[in-house]
Amino acid sequence: MKLLPPARSKSWVLLMIVYSILLWLIFCLNRFVQMERPADAGLMLRLALLALGLSAVVHLLGWLGLRLFWLVSTACTFAGLALMFFSTYRDMSGWEDLAGFLFFVLLTLGGFTLGLIVEGVYRLLQRQHPY
Repeated sequence: MKLLPPARSKSWVLLMIVYSILLWLIFCLNRFVQMERPADAGLMLRLALLALGLSAVVHLLGWLGLRLFWLVSTACTFAGLALMFFSTYRDMSGWEDLAGFLFFVLLTLGGFTLGLIVEGVYRLLQRQHPY
């Protein structure tokens, strides 16, 4: 965890911007390249807002010092993205975009929950054994 910036560091803002752009590019790659849908500026903007909102929540909590939360939620978010891409390759008669997005949302929310649990357990153990 030495790679992550310390709590309340301005580096979290830069990390949030990079994370948001990466998420947005992956969303656009899935929607417009892999699924071969026509490019739509309105949808691209909504995907950018989704990426920015998700990134803001994760990085705000990281900025507050919940670095384990950041690690777990990021891992689950990218696992959700991988499942979203995987579902596109399955023939679901037009449902692959919805199924992929649901995979992504479920794993991301699960990652948020798991990240908060892991962070809480870590803080409890740290309080009981402060060495």
